[in-house]
Amino acid sequence: MKVWIDISNAPHAHFFKHVIRELKAEVIVTTRAFDSVPKILDLNNIDYTIIGNHGGSDVREKLIASSKRILELTEFIAEEEVDLAVFKHSVEAPRVAYGLQIPSLCILDNENAVAQNKLMLPLSSRVIAPSCIPPEEIIQFGVRREDLVQFNGICELAHVRNFTPNPEVLSYLGLDPDRPIVVMRPEPAKANYFNGDRKKTIIKTILQNNSFDQVVVFPRFDEQKHVLQFPHTIIPDEPLDSLSLMYYSDLVISAGGSMNREAVCVGTPALSTYPERLLSVTKYLMELGLKKHSIDIPEILTYAHQLIEDKGYRERAGHILSTMEDPVDIVLREIKTLAG
Repeated sequence: MKVWIDISNAPHAHFFKHVIRELKAEVIVTTRAFDSVPKILDLNNIDYTIIGNHGGSDVREKLIASSKRILELTEFIAEEEVDLAVFKHSVEAPRVAYGLQIPSLCILDNENAVAQNKLMLPLSSRVIAPSCIPPEEIIQFGVRREDLVQFNGICELAHVRNFTPNPEVLSYLGLDPDRPIVVMRPEPAKANYFNGDRKKTIIKTILQNNSFDQVVVFPRFDEQKHVLQFPHTIIPDEPLDSLSLMYYSDLVISAGGSMNREAVCVGTPALSTYPERLLSVTKYLMELGLKKHSIDIPEILTYAHQLIEDKGYRERAGHILSTMEDPVDIVLREIKTLAG
């Protein structure tokens, strides 16, 4: 059995790392030149081939980059005898797989990414998604109900499978574990599904008003990096063990999604500042009391101090998360079913 996995975004590298390690099959991994994806794959000792790039925030450039990537992936994959294509929110992989008559398995946890979902879901042989997403939110994009597999949990549980925190990341960044450590991440401003102001970030306003003196910020691209440089902030020069950093941190504030959910999975309080319609997975974690959300600066700062002082959070989170399913097991099972 030969399985092709296309990893198109940084969190997807963490999602698939254990699938790749535990899959009893030959695995071909492709990615694109975008963000820190290749470096994260390097950190996890995963072999890969870079094909194509992102295209940026301009819709014309996105379309051109995606079209070129489809052509290049087609030429690459056509030379391999692939039994199954697997991906998470990749728009190129399902189109290549469909055209080459390769069965495909899609993992989805963002029902609001309408453009991606229209291109991806109708061509996918099977779709795996958290059960907190109403089935109709997925079926509306052309998925048959019998091809939808849902699990009790969130995708980021795959990121922390067999996770052991490493405190060396603290000394590497010069952080004092006896003082509050806050991790921040700005908006996914180049994403097609993001409709907010791409030139502004709420994280800058938080940094201008907060009193924390140990803040690690993970910009998504250089334009964000330039506006988030403050005397009390640390911006890592290269990808590092972010899961361990979040484990030893006291709070994660993110205007995106994956990093907040990773924080919850390692037992660290998370505060979402996402400015648009909330995902079902975000609402689910809020209902469980594992996550807060606000776009009001005074309220954000109040929540931040409350969450940092919540010493029982990690134990509560661990108890709730222990009742959920690990998506790695679901993916491995469905790969075996589809690829034989």
